[in-house]
Amino acid sequence: MRYPEYVARVIDRLESLGHEAYIVGGSVRDFIIDRTPGDFDVTTSALPEQTLEAFADYRTIPTGLKHGTVTVLSEGHPIEVTTFRIDGEYRDARHPDEVIFTDSITEDLSRRDFTVNAMAFSERRGLIDPFGGRDDIAARIIRAVGEPKKRFSEDALRIMRAFRFASQLTFKIDSDTLAAAIEQKCGLERIARERIAAEFIKLICAEDPSYSLKLMSEYKIFEYILGGYEPQEKVFKALCKSPADPIVRLGIIMSECETEKIKEVLGGLRLSAKMINGSSVVAKEARSRLSGTAADARRFIGRCGVYSSEVAAAADALGNLDADFARYIKENGSAEVCTTIGGLAINGSHLIKLGFDGRAVGATLSYLLERVIEDPENNTPERLVALAKEFKTTK
Repeated sequence: MRYPEYVARVIDRLESLGHEAYIVGGSVRDFIIDRTPGDFDVTTSALPEQTLEAFADYRTIPTGLKHGTVTVLSEGHPIEVTTFRIDGEYRDARHPDEVIFTDSITEDLSRRDFTVNAMAFSERRGLIDPFGGRDDIAARIIRAVGEPKKRFSEDALRIMRAFRFASQLTFKIDSDTLAAAIEQKCGLERIARERIAAEFIKLICAEDPSYSLKLMSEYKIFEYILGGYEPQEKVFKALCKSPADPIVRLGIIMSECETEKIKEVLGGLRLSAKMINGSSVVAKEARSRLSGTAADARRFIGRCGVYSSEVAAAADALGNLDADFARYIKENGSAEVCTTIGGLAINGSHLIKLGFDGRAVGATLSYLLERVIEDPENNTPERLVALAKEFKTTK
C-alpha cells in the first residue's frame, strides 16, 4: 500500500514531530480489496491543537475540534486528521455524549463500526488490524467490531451502513451482526431521514444491491425507509440492469408504488425537489410498456421532459421498452425536435396578433403541437399560422 504524496506529506509531518499517524478506515479497506481509494482520512496520536500547530504553514479548517478533527489542505486535497479517541455513551443514537482522547490506535479502532473499516496503515509502521478486518475481507464478510448490539445501539444508522457495505462490496453480513441489526432496527426511527436517504441511495446504486435489498425486505427494514411501501423482488433484479443513476434507481424502486403516494414516500426521505420530481416521473412512466411510432416517442419525450432518457433506461431494465421505440426516442431526443409547446415556431403572442381570442390561445397551441408531433416539418411559422387559421374556422 502506497498512499499519494499529498497524504504522505501529512503523515510524515506528524511522525517527524514524534506523533503516530496512519491512514484509516475506508482507504485501507479499498487498498486491500485492490480498489483505488476515493479519499483518505488520517488518525493520529497528536491532539487537535498539536495538529494545528504542526500544520501552521498549511491551510487548515477546525472541522470538529471537540471531536478531535482538523481538516488539512495538502496540495489542494482536504484530509481529515483526527486524534485517537474513545467515544462515550450515545444517548441520541448518533453522537457520543463525550469524546476522550487516547494515545492508543487499538482503542481508537475499537469504536469503529465494522472490522473492514477498523484498520489503519502507515508505510513506517505497517498494517494495524486488531479485529481481523483483513481476514473478513478475504472471507467477504461484514462483521461488527466487538458486540454488534452495542455498535447498533450507539448509532442505528450503522444498520443501513451494514446493508450498504454488503451491497457495494458484494459481501455477506455476518450472522450475529445481521441478527443484532434486525433486533435493533427500530432505532432507525430516531435517525434523521436525510442520513437514511444518503445511505439508501448509495446502497441501491451499487453494482448488485439485490442481496441487501432481499434481506431488508425479509426482515421488514423498508418500513423505516419507505414508510408503508414495500418494493418487490422483481424490481431488485431490474436495478442491476440499469445505469447507476440515483434518479433511475429510485424510480425503479418506486415503480410499483401507487401513483398518488410516490411523491409522499420520496418526500419523506427529505430528498431534493429534483430527485423527487425525476424519480416520480421515472416510476410512473417506466412501469408501462413503451412502444409505438416515432410520433408516440415524441409525445413520450414531451411528457417526460428532461427525464426521458432516465425513464427509458428504467423501462428497459424492467423489460418494458421495445427496441424500435428506444431508437425513436434516441432519434427524437435532440433540442431541434419539437416535443413541447415551448418548441413551436410561433407562440401565444403571435396568435393574439392574428386575432385569436385569449381563451382560445391555449387550445390552439395544443392543437399545433399535436400536428407538429405527427409531422415535424409542420414546425415553421408559415405552416403553423395556416394550421392555426384552419383550426379557428372549425370552432
